[in-house]
Amino acid sequence: MNNLIKITFFVFLLSCGQDITYENNIKEDLIFLADDKLEGRKTGTEGEKLAAKYISERFEKLNLSDKGTENYNQDFYFGNNNNPHEEIEFNKDSDNSQTHARNVVGFLDNGGSNTVVIGAHYDHLGYGEESSLYFGDEVLIHNGADDNASGTSLLLDLANKLVMEDLQSNYLFIAFSGEEMGLLGSNYFLKNPTVLKNDINYMINMDMVGKLKAENVLSVSGTKTGVDLEKYLIESFNDSKLSFAFDAKGYGPSDHSSFYVNDIPVLSFFTGGHSDYHTPLDDYQKLNYSGMYLIKELVSEVILT
Repeated sequence: MNNLIKITFFVFLLSCGQDITYENNIKEDLIFLADDKLEGRKTGTEGEKLAAKYISERFEKLNLSDKGTENYNQDFYFGNNNNPHEEIEFNKDSDNSQTHARNVVGFLDNGGSNTVVIGAHYDHLGYGEESSLYFGDEVLIHNGADDNASGTSLLLDLANKLVMEDLQSNYLFIAFSGEEMGLLGSNYFLKNPTVLKNDINYMINMDMVGKLKAENVLSVSGTKTGVDLEKYLIESFNDSKLSFAFDAKGYGPSDHSSFYVNDIPVLSFFTGGHSDYHTPLDDYQKLNYSGMYLIKELVSEVILT
């Protein structure tokens, strides 16, 4: 073995053994995901694929195992369905008439018997062709900084935090596609889970967590869907600067509903509606980063309780 090969092999061994350190990349991640070059991350577009690539690279950097159907990616296809009373049919293979969507799935395997799912959708509205609340004449990018680059950024931050902890449960991190079109990514995942569905202990969802108002009120849904969930929440909130508004129900207009209808306990975190929702004005310059840091610490405390 010549010296160059020896050095290369030694560097490879060192890199494999490196410990993950915590880096607060919330703002950096959010600015990338809400950038104009991603063109609003509409499901099936190149902008969404760029976001998926970024998320998968972050998962890889954190040494999460890939739990998609191909590496970190769980691709699926669906046709446009104009009948709201008919369920969308998913396909694993493409034909040219269908939309190509992609969940991004990373796994922290601690050898536990239970798995906690931490999810956030990363898709948005593109140029607002559908579901936009903007009534101007210009065609503008709907950046979706709060909806839901904010939740995706916290998901990545929690992944960084949890890989450094000595924990008994496993953690499955899922960035969902197709939420804006009807919770499609979470629906597809539950129909095609990449871990045993019976091993999922509960699911945490983060959707629109970037605009915490002055009252510091965080809405939490699903508090009665599992044993002692509300008790653990109250204990965590006691040490937090956040106030709370609890909702017992597991149903709601976000991906946690897909898990709840599959009899999986859920908690969903949300900082409330605002006038920039589903408009081009939902950009990263209007987000409350200090509020996001508070929410991140609270969610982390809930998970570790």
